[in-house]
Amino acid sequence: MKFFIFSLMLAAAAHAITCTEGHFLFSKDKGSFYLNEDDVIIDKYFVDFIDSDDSTSYKYIREQGRVVIEREMTDRGALTSDTIVIYLINDINSPAVDNSIAYTKSLLGDTTLIDAILREPGDDENEASVTEVRMKFFKNGATADYHELTPKDQQYSSEIHLKNDTLFSFNISSSNDTVGYSFIVNDKDDNKTCREFTKMQADPGSNDREIIENTDRIYKVEETDTGFVIKKIRETRIDQYTLVYADGRATTSIAKRPAARLKQPSRDYYFDTKGRKQLKAIPYRVQF
Repeated sequence: MKFFIFSLMLAAAAHAITCTEGHFLFSKDKGSFYLNEDDVIIDKYFVDFIDSDDSTSYKYIREQGRVVIEREMTDRGALTSDTIVIYLINDINSPAVDNSIAYTKSLLGDTTLIDAILREPGDDENEASVTEVRMKFFKNGATADYHELTPKDQQYSSEIHLKNDTLFSFNISSSNDTVGYSFIVNDKDDNKTCREFTKMQADPGSNDREIIENTDRIYKVEETDTGFVIKKIRETRIDQYTLVYADGRATTSIAKRPAARLKQPSRDYYFDTKGRKQLKAIPYRVQF
């Protein structure tokens, strides 16, 4: 009996994930617009600003047909909060609704196919937009093609691939024929830590680009009983995402525990369909 229990413990330990594996699962969920639940679900998100008392936390509460986003921010000691509701409509031909994601979802072998229409209302900083998206999620990768219908007719695509414990990421914009390229690898001495490298200009004014380590992007993974935590460590802030496995399986203990399926986090920053970095927490920003 003791040997049997010990064998189970070894089996559980064998499922421990590396930093790049954890980041891959995290990226798939983060880029799915709350629609891909095959692997993990981001349970909560917290950002701590270094050398400051400021912080921001998010809870994404899943309800039938919608996601409720509850945000709390502390700015110079003052606490504020707000709520955003995103409607998830399992009918891509449904009538237009602001703040909605109308979609269809299907399986082709081991690949999940999702077609979606994202409708985002305008505000003082952003115009209203409608974007068509086709996403594919499979064992070792994910792709997404975006077609912004309004306010401008633009297209771009994003994809990630996990190969030999290296996570490759590509972002392609058809409007200006640019390709963004980066990859994340485990630290040679600690596979719970990984580092990001980006293809960028080596010298200002030069057209030559080379692979350079992005020293402001260090990631760490810490396993929990029901999933894991991903930390993005930068000079000015630490972003922390807590994830649980969608099937409720345990990772560091033998017994299974039910996973919380109700919460989903915000992104720490976003790219809109024009390829611009956005800091505002509105629903239709994506980054694999």
